[in-house]
Amino acid sequence: MTEKFKKIERQYVLSDSSVNEYGFRLLTSGYQIDAFQKNPIGYYMHKREDGIVLKWEDLCVDDDKIVGTPVINLSNGRGVQTCDEAENGFLNAASVGHIVVLEFSNEKELMLPGQTGPTITKWYNKECSLVDIPGNCNALTRLYDAQENELNLVDLNINQPIIKTLHQNVLNEIKEALNLNSKTEDVELGAAVKTIVGNVAKLELDNKALMDEKNQLLEQLEVINKAKNKHEVGALLDRALEDGKITVELRDKLANDYENNAEGLKGLLSAMPAYRSITELLKNKNELKGETQWVWDDYEKNDPSGKKLKELRANDPVRYQELFDGKFFS
Repeated sequence: MTEKFKKIERQYVLSDSSVNEYGFRLLTSGYQIDAFQKNPIGYYMHKREDGIVLKWEDLCVDDDKIVGTPVINLSNGRGVQTCDEAENGFLNAASVGHIVVLEFSNEKELMLPGQTGPTITKWYNKECSLVDIPGNCNALTRLYDAQENELNLVDLNINQPIIKTLHQNVLNEIKEALNLNSKTEDVELGAAVKTIVGNVAKLELDNKALMDEKNQLLEQLEVINKAKNKHEVGALLDRALEDGKITVELRDKLANDYENNAEGLKGLLSAMPAYRSITELLKNKNELKGETQWVWDDYEKNDPSGKKLKELRANDPVRYQELFDGKFFS
């Protein structure tokens, strides 16, 4: 079976503490080697889109240098060529990429001659590529914080001359957007940008404070609404109990079921009839009974003058005779 990888028989320097071509430097003493050793992969020229071309073995810190040995992935389309170029001495440099900045300093005591950018005092990389020229345009320019937010040198040191590495047209566009004169010094530009960054941060803090206050008010409103609903539910049930619509046992059950729904309980109770005893029902039935349903006693009770009986005898003698017989001959 053909081997799918090959280890290059020489070590490469991944990084040291010298000043790179972008004006800042990575301290070897602050390198978190364990973080990279968890997944020590690499690409060719930092081209992630072309897939993983290598991994690193024998990683260690040798004096001020971080060194390692590349193992080439021959299954990758660029693997065989990368291996040949490395073994034949045409690919002699390594370059750390996707640098995660954990701590940095702008202290002058840490700066070396020619250094214009910050000193990265604690860091690690997520990949290390083989490159033709170390510190190339794809290499050390991508910096990230611990939350994977991409950083740039202005983020790390707003007033350093490193800003001059930006294209002058871009600088002028920034100055124009900030209503600054095109001849404005970089330090002034840095101060203006820093002010904007500070204002944005303040707005974020103010917005957070407003959101916290809003959440507190919503919590208080929820407590008030619960108390209001509980009071309404209690009042509705007390009234229903007085009206004879519910019993004490049913009151307790409804209080639990409709604890947060006073409107629903109100609709339910309005549809429930009040309790009436059998005596009350019979009394009401008699009170509402029509004259056509009267018996002889009803006529004597409701019309002591006897006028209605006389009218009944004249207008409906058959019914009159039935009532008479029912009263005196039943």
